[in-house]
Amino acid sequence: VDIIVLLPKGHCSKIQELQMTTVLKENVHVFGVEGNSDELDEPIKAVFADVAFVKKHHLMSLNSINWSRVLVQMAHHFFAYFRCASSLDTRPLPAVEVVVPTGAAGNLAAGCIAQKMGLPIRLVVAVNRNDIIHRTVQHGDFSLSEAVKPTLASAMDIQVPYNMERIFWLLSGSDSQVTRVLMEQFERTQSLKLPQELHSKCSPVLPGPGLCGQVPGSCPGCRTVP
Repeated sequence: VDIIVLLPKGHCSKIQELQMTTVLKENVHVFGVEGNSDELDEPIKAVFADVAFVKKHHLMSLNSINWSRVLVQMAHHFFAYFRCASSLDTRPLPAVEVVVPTGAAGNLAAGCIAQKMGLPIRLVVAVNRNDIIHRTVQHGDFSLSEAVKPTLASAMDIQVPYNMERIFWLLSGSDSQVTRVLMEQFERTQSLKLPQELHSKCSPVLPGPGLCGQVPGSCPGCRTVP
């Protein structure tokens, strides 16, 4: 197995860069590339859309473009629930709040699917200054900001959380046509206002109650931290 690592120049910490560039195995190939993580994902997504090319070269991705990554993360949610639930003998089962720091929203999509399977978890999304998911949940505003804002959490410096496409599909009742239309508009205009019906499903599913027990925004003591 040959492993190809794409390193976005200037967008990783020095430790992260050294972790990737000091692997000396002959089957590991590290390439420094220009652009941020979003720009890096575009050619990868295009490559995997070419099914004949993928089959010819036996390609596989290890990020959440690959559905298998999301499947593994679903297991993480179940494992965490069984470790954290106060009791498994009560009915209904107690809810567990799971805070998900997210960039591309892969782990978030896994949590949404786990919820659909009946796992009683509340998902709380944590973002940094690149807040497209926060704006989507709070206001239905799935649109790009002017630029990616560098932060200390460089893995979360993402403006195009491509797993939101999977979440939109789940919340639309697995309506592929609706999801396709939404994502084509987003790719064409880089801006999307979610339909009210979809946003109403998105908002209660993802943010969950805060530590005070109130829905975010309804408690005067709560505030949004940038």
